[in-house]
This record gives sequence, C-alpha cells and structure tokens, in this order.
Amino acid sequence: MRLYRRSRLRSSRGHVRVEQGSPWGVWAVWAGAVVVIALIIILLIQQIAGSVLKDDKKPSGNRTWLEFAWASTPLNEEAIQQLADRLKDNGIEVVYLEAAAWRTDGTLLEGEFAAQFASSIKEAYPGIKVLLWLRMSGPEIGEPERRAAVSVLAGKSVQEWGFAGVQLNGRAVANNSESFIELVRSLRSAIGSESMLSVTVPPDRIPNDPAVPIGSTAEPGLTWDVNYKQRVVLLSIDEIVIMAHAAGLMTTADYETWVAYQVDTYAQVMAELDRPAGIVVALPTYDAAPDHDPEVESIRSAVRGTNAGIKRAGKNGDLVKGVGLYEYKTTDSLEWAWFREDWLGVKPK
Repeated sequence: MRLYRRSRLRSSRGHVRVEQGSPWGVWAVWAGAVVVIALIIILLIQQIAGSVLKDDKKPSGNRTWLEFAWASTPLNEEAIQQLADRLKDNGIEVVYLEAAAWRTDGTLLEGEFAAQFASSIKEAYPGIKVLLWLRMSGPEIGEPERRAAVSVLAGKSVQEWGFAGVQLNGRAVANNSESFIELVRSLRSAIGSESMLSVTVPPDRIPNDPAVPIGSTAEPGLTWDVNYKQRVVLLSIDEIVIMAHAAGLMTTADYETWVAYQVDTYAQVMAELDRPAGIVVALPTYDAAPDHDPEVESIRSAVRGTNAGIKRAGKNGDLVKGVGLYEYKTTDSLEWAWFREDWLGVKPK
C-alpha cells in the first residue's frame, strides 16, 4: 500500500508556502468570540439585577393583631370596609383576631360577632386569613382546664366560624415548658392538619453573641434553647412570630443590633429542620410599658433591625415571610406612614 502525502505548494525560492485558509473561518472564530462575550455580559447583568431586586423585594405576607372589640360589638360595614382597604393596601394578608376574653373565674367569654366578622372581612378582602388569637401567660398555660377550654374554642373557630387557624400568643413561657408542648399538640389536634397554626416565640434574652447587648429583661429561664425551639416547631407549626420587643435597651442602635440577632438566630435554627416554619417579626406599636420605650423600640428601628437580620442570615433569610404590627389599635397614622416607607418601600406622596 502506498502512502500519499498531501502536496504543499512551494515558493519559487524553495520555501514551503502554506495555503491560506478561507476568510470565512476567521470570521466564524471572531463571531463565536463575540457571542460568548455577549452571553457573559448578559449573565452578569442578570445576576446583578437579580441581586438588586432581591435586596429591594419585601415579603408581602404581613400581619396584625385585632382586639376583642372587633368580635364582641355589632359590626359596622363601613368600618369593616375601611379596615379591609387598609390591610390590603399594606400587604397584610393575615389578621389575628382576639375572639374571646378571659373572665376572672378562668372561663372564656366568646365574642358573639366573631363569625360575622370573619365572613364580612373576607367578603371585603378576598384572600385574607383570619386566625384566632389566643393570649395566654405561662401560668395560665400551666392550668389543664384553661388548655382544654382554648382547645375547644380553637376547634369551634375553624369548624363553625370559618377561621383559617389559630395563633397562640404565649407570654413568659419558660424554656422546656411541657404544658406549652401539650397545648400546642392539643391545638393542632383541635383544628386539624389543614388549618394554620402560628405561635409566638420569645427573643433570646441572653444572646450567645457577646457583641449583642443585653437589656433589663435578661431572665435565663425565658430564653429558649435550640432544642426546645426546634421541638416546638416540629409539632407541625406553620409559622413562628418573633416577639422582638420589650428588650429594656436604652438606644436605638442597641435595639437594632438586638433585633437583627433575634432574626438571624431563629432563621439559622429553623434552617436546620427538614420542614422549617415560616418566620414573622413583630413590630411594636404599643404605648410605653415596662422595658418598652417607644422612642427606642419604634417601627423604624425594628424594621432596620429586621432587615439587618435578614441580610445577616444569608439564604436562610428567605424564611422570613413578613412582619406584624403589634397591635392594630395602637398603630397611629405616623407609624403607618413609617411602615409603608421603611418596610414596603412606598415613598410618601
């Protein structure tokens, strides 16, 4: 077999002359390079724009607490419509309604207009969720009779009044409280697996981070450890609300640092679970009280702290679904304006 070698042209001087390639090949190389560079630029722009949008995007799942009067007095349809309009305009998708109040003898007084309120507000604002707001102290939760009473009420609110679920607002609940665990289990059983179960959780009164200030309310027994936080959420909790107020701090800077720590800490704890609960941060709007100075713990400082905590939590910050105005009746017009500007990003006209 003969092997043939491709002939190469030679110059008249005897040097090897290489055949010039087609000019189209050169253009193809340049065109490919331009396309690759263009794609890289587009991807960079999208990444930067996406990052900006993510930073600017605010969770729309905001909440507020409505006092017993909304469930215990005859409804005013005009007032209901005004309430619905304000809630809708401010991205508030869930309300916690105090539909019953404790009598001095330890029994519950039900609001006779609770079901009518739920029906009317949902008609005026389709899509809004009404949850039963159960306010109980640690000692009250420790009483079996009261736990049984609120469990019955919870079932009634969902099955008869058309509520979407329950929010348990436990105050001064000790770390590793078994009575609180029993109550959460009982409430879930009463409302069923499809209804929403929300619980408030306490801030860490004694932060693990030495850079975070400690206020005047540093009671070790009221700071939940990681295991207890996760144990509560594993009881099929849909949402936790961090009650990031009454810190007893003296400056807004300290308060903002403290709030950021609470948000970041709970986000990291939730992220360790296979089924983490959504996080809501309560923004205090109530009047001066022990350990709560409204000039320090304002909506503006609470929002700044919340934003800092979300940023600090990184990707786990996505677990924060919104904030809650605590409470509706104490939120004045200036605080609504701050909420809209600082949290919703709506500039004043």
